[in-house]
Amino acid sequence: METTTTDTAFRARVVEAAGRSVAAFLATHDDDAAALPHRAAMGRLLALAAVTTEPGSAFYAAGGNVAAADVTGGAMRRCLDRLEQLQGPTGLFDGTNLCSPPDSAFTLNDACIALRIIRGLETPGEALTDAEARLGGIISRATDALVSGGVHTPNHRWELSAALARINALQPRQDIADRINEWLAEGIDQLPDGMYSERSALYASAVTNPSLLAIADHAGRPGLLDHVRRNLTAFLPWFNPDGTLESVFSRRQDQWMDFGAAPFLPLYRRMANQDANPDFAAAAAWLGTLPLHEPAKLLAVLRLDPWLQAGLPDEKAGATAPDSTLPVPLTPADAALEACGAYRFRAAGSATTVFGGCDSLVPGVVSGLASNSTFLRFAHGAAVLSDVRLSRSFFDLGPFRSQHTVRNGATVRLSEELSANFYLPLPAARRREDGVYALGHEGRFSASMDFPGRPTVVHRLGTEIAVRAEPGQTVLELDFDGADTAFALELTFRPGGVLDGVVPASGTPGAFQLVQGAGSYRVGADTIEFGPGLPADPDTPPEYNPGENYRYLAGTNASAGVKVFITGRTAGSHRLVLRGNTGAP
Repeated sequence: METTTTDTAFRARVVEAAGRSVAAFLATHDDDAAALPHRAAMGRLLALAAVTTEPGSAFYAAGGNVAAADVTGGAMRRCLDRLEQLQGPTGLFDGTNLCSPPDSAFTLNDACIALRIIRGLETPGEALTDAEARLGGIISRATDALVSGGVHTPNHRWELSAALARINALQPRQDIADRINEWLAEGIDQLPDGMYSERSALYASAVTNPSLLAIADHAGRPGLLDHVRRNLTAFLPWFNPDGTLESVFSRRQDQWMDFGAAPFLPLYRRMANQDANPDFAAAAAWLGTLPLHEPAKLLAVLRLDPWLQAGLPDEKAGATAPDSTLPVPLTPADAALEACGAYRFRAAGSATTVFGGCDSLVPGVVSGLASNSTFLRFAHGAAVLSDVRLSRSFFDLGPFRSQHTVRNGATVRLSEELSANFYLPLPAARRREDGVYALGHEGRFSASMDFPGRPTVVHRLGTEIAVRAEPGQTVLELDFDGADTAFALELTFRPGGVLDGVVPASGTPGAFQLVQGAGSYRVGADTIEFGPGLPADPDTPPEYNPGENYRYLAGTNASAGVKVFITGRTAGSHRLVLRGNTGAP
């Protein structure tokens, strides 16, 4: 890289935060090292290696603090003891996944980072010299198994390849390079809109992007950085003023989370400096105002990456947009992730997020599928309507999840067609004298009924929701076709505000119902108005039904927060208006 100016203020902040995090676990948890899982033990060891070798840190080993050196040296030895204890005969580590190459790769990536830091010292001292030798042994014992081992999720390929790339840089072997090339030959699983196939903020920030950076740096594959650039560009419009990043469209566990955005800081900072990219610099400047994520590991990575140490290229990168605390490049008027079925519109201090990209749940609700039934979010300042969901009483098939999503300007149309069968007697040719038929699944349930051989009576329900973002408000139009049954529109607000215009919901403790006119939810000076309501009716209960996939197992995917229901019948059309206002509380 070209010579750049080190951002001393940023580095000092990282060093100070890293020292505090290490001091905290030394004071409260150091005696539990003998029970740590392998990734936690290595994470702790990496943190210790970072702070004890960093001038300016309170734990700097060469700083003459003998007492601190004794404490950190003992802590490092305990982590190494635990890692050596957990490393199995193949060189891999056990966890939830036994003898797992990818899970071991997470630990070995950190081990390689720690080893590079130690090897960069002129006089490492006794504890660090011991750590260097033992880490080298841990890495060597695992290498063959990593070269020959397999994975079971998309991001594992890149985590494993990153570990191999780092190992190969420390102790080169042709079979390591060959295996990396074999994984990369499958192609990076990037969708046309820039998301990776798992569509996950969590895995993009924690695994895929850091891994591709590591492979690019250590295996001489700079072309991989283009995937990182595309992914970071795709995420730019999806940050929220509260420090989170939208993840409702994810196929992994973060689809249910308020995902904190801080882990993206080193990614945007690295690429902002390497590319002199002002949009990435704006993101990095804003992310830098949040509490640092894993500051000791950030310090370790910063030590080895000059791009992270450099000052951001644009002094005006942090300028905020009107009606927002976010920088201008993070607040376009509209944004779309077509491959994820996600859309966002911003105007007059409000943000509308529409999601219609759920996967087909033919195998059921399982890990690896996008199944979040939240189809709309609306925020105005501090007032946040975090989840809008629609339940219908239709054969326990669960809440509305769009099967077909189309955007036309500021309008997004979501639609779903459900059907359920009643089965008539078997034709004579399909009958068995013993009455025992093969066990089969008909889409809702399983039984020994020979479902494919029976005539059926079909019931259907079509649902279409049009979401239209207008200046100052967002309008929902609900249209139903087919069965006449009950529906419940559930509005879930983030806690901390004051509701008005609603009544307690009958039969649903702690929830409310809008039975006429408009309701409102106020947080400070920010208010979301919503309505109109519909009359309460004992035949249209105010409740959310997650569907039989959950209920049969006594589970739920219910959202958490302040709940308001609007209920009615699936006959004709219904309209809901969401409006944001800011004024004196």
